[in-house]
Amino acid sequence: ATSLYNLARLLKDKGIYFEAKPLYERAIVIWEDIHGPDHPKVSTGRKYLAKLLKAEGKDDEAKRQYDIAIATQEKILDPNSPNYASDLLDLAGLLKDQGYYDKAKPYYECALKLFFKKFGPDHPKVAKALNDFALLLVFQGDYDQAKQLHERALRIRQENLGLDHPDVAESLNNLAQSLRYQGKYDEAKPLCERAIEISEKTLGPNH
Repeated sequence: ATSLYNLARLLKDKGIYFEAKPLYERAIVIWEDIHGPDHPKVSTGRKYLAKLLKAEGKDDEAKRQYDIAIATQEKILDPNSPNYASDLLDLAGLLKDQGYYDKAKPYYECALKLFFKKFGPDHPKVAKALNDFALLLVFQGDYDQAKQLHERALRIRQENLGLDHPDVAESLNNLAQSLRYQGKYDEAKPLCERAIEISEKTLGPNH
């Protein structure tokens, strides 16, 4: 099932949706047979199937998959689990993708606090949570706070991963988008250019 899922993601990234869709569906069925319907792998499979369906313009089908994934993720939340913070972040992401911004925000805030408490303020997991939370704030129009969180995430990633890491490029690009929404195009442009430079260097010019 994992191999099917990985191949489906590869095909989806290449835009070969008609081949990716049945692979996602097969992986979900296998995971449900092995683990039951309320398992993180099933939720993840449905999330990426929903992303594919949305890319195809099948919004109603995508919403159904998202809603099932959200319900599953809510069921499996366990404050005693070592993966609790990651599960909260996943649930927040699902809610954000569906446009449930107000519902997603407290999950992002809680996940961020837990990562901060467990790993300290300068860990890549904290940077990931900051980055994801900032994306939500952009959707909510809170560009100033989003900019602050993206800047923190960028600093953490540069210090931990090096200046030429793909995650650094992601943070640069997201920070640039926040600035662009504020009309600060002159500030955004060099960040975009630096993100492209890193991406071409690490992933190749055609990625």
